[in-house]
Amino acid sequence: MKIVHVVECFAGGVFSFLSNLTNELDKEEYIVIYGVNRDNTPSNFKEKFPLNTKFIPWRNASRSLNPLKDIKALWELYMILKKIDNIDIIHLHSSKAGFLGRIVSFLLGKSKKTIYTPHAISFLRLDVSPKKRKIFIWMEKFASFFGGKIIACSQSEKEAIEEQGIKNVTFINNGIKPLQVEKKVNTSNKITIISVGRLSIQKNPKLFNDIALDFIDNPNVQFIWCGDGELKSELTSSNIKCTGWIERKELENYLANADIYLSTSLWEGLPLSVLEAMSIGLPVVLSDCVGNRDLVQDNGFLYKNKKEATNNINELIENKELINKKGYNSKILIDNDFNIRNMAISYLNIYQKLRV
Repeated sequence: MKIVHVVECFAGGVFSFLSNLTNELDKEEYIVIYGVNRDNTPSNFKEKFPLNTKFIPWRNASRSLNPLKDIKALWELYMILKKIDNIDIIHLHSSKAGFLGRIVSFLLGKSKKTIYTPHAISFLRLDVSPKKRKIFIWMEKFASFFGGKIIACSQSEKEAIEEQGIKNVTFINNGIKPLQVEKKVNTSNKITIISVGRLSIQKNPKLFNDIALDFIDNPNVQFIWCGDGELKSELTSSNIKCTGWIERKELENYLANADIYLSTSLWEGLPLSVLEAMSIGLPVVLSDCVGNRDLVQDNGFLYKNKKEATNNINELIENKELINKKGYNSKILIDNDFNIRNMAISYLNIYQKLRV
């Protein structure tokens, strides 16, 4: 099959998702149309994809809403796709590509071969005004009239979309390859609580800092944030270590030496960073938001506020057997519900049905 992936933000979780999916289904032919106006696209991105992948830059695509630029981006995408022969599937990723791409696929008569995966749909964002969120909802509803199948990356994201009256939505859980590192056995009295991601409003580092402050008088509890970003200054508690952006092997080493994974996110699609932590056996303490709530069964806790998060962490650090038990359950949950093979086969099945 010839599968065309269209993505404006070629970085972060979307980049990892797309790299994992194409490598798992490496017998297909891929064309990746990607935005070039993001400064965090990996410099060696072509090396992360199968050899049978071609790349086409989408020069006018940008994250922000700008009618003139968006019209240029729409026309550019139309011309790119029009020149590609024998397309079997168009797979759109994230909101900007999902909006413009569904209009273009309709104009080209390819709506029935089009899939849109939002990866944390735009109207979940809490870093914009309520008025702007209403615009995002309207845009998603408008784009849905042009056809295309919406595939959310978690059940809770699917439900959030359907709550807005948008139809033709299904979901396929994000999946990963378990990290190939062994979780270190902790024989000390010290507990390390870790989080991974960009220090942005979405990840809510202020709440992470406030939770850490609740443990400031306990010298045996340390917090680590692996990542960097515009809100780094909000991590002021002296018991937090911020690593900045680090190489992959170093990140895996931090995870292997941690005891608990803490997420303070305000919204998600289905976070790959949490899945990776679970894959090596970390129990999780996650904010109760879309995406996170799909990842907690007997492997940790969901919390609604700082007090609940602190209580959940205390329950774990006072009982190492509970840490081990819930960490083991994290690994089982990954194997059963969030592995890369299941995700890839589910997408392949949909590709095959739509190409006919």
